Amino acid sequence: MRITLTILILIVSIATNAQNKEVEAIKSQATKFSKYLISGDRDKVVAMYTKDAKIFPEDTDILEGKELSNYWNPADKERKWKTTHHKFIPTEIKVWENEAYDFGYYEGTSSYGEQTYNWRGKYVVIWRKVDGVWKIYLDIWNRIKEED
Repeated sequence: MRITLTILILIVSIATNAQNKEVEAIKSQATKFSKYLISGDRDKVVAMYTKDAKIFPEDTDILEGKELSNYWNPADKERKWKTTHHKFIPTEIKVWENEAYDFGYYEGTSSYGEQTYNWRGKYVVIWRKVDGVWKIYLDIWNRIKEED
């Protein structure tokens, strides 16, 4: 009985450590996403997604393929809008083998010339592990309106 209990505790401990390792890897990817967004490296932002990814921006249709690239790389090459702060605040991340879900809140700051805008909202991301790297497969977000 004692051996069985020890083996069971060991198995649970190994599984928990593996889950924690994957959760930290996903958090690291989310941090990179924010970094690329702030630095304006939109090609790296797009590279964070799987080849068959879909995004669900607020007030638009579902975007995929080239539409996804066009969303993150707008035709306005002057990029008057600049993101100066972006952060994911996960509420829960669960991993099952090579897929995971992640939901929580995000916050950020953008500037347009002299004007600065703070924003926040909620998100859900479905992650897929591709060649050992967590990438975004489905990405949905919407803003939370600030009270006056």
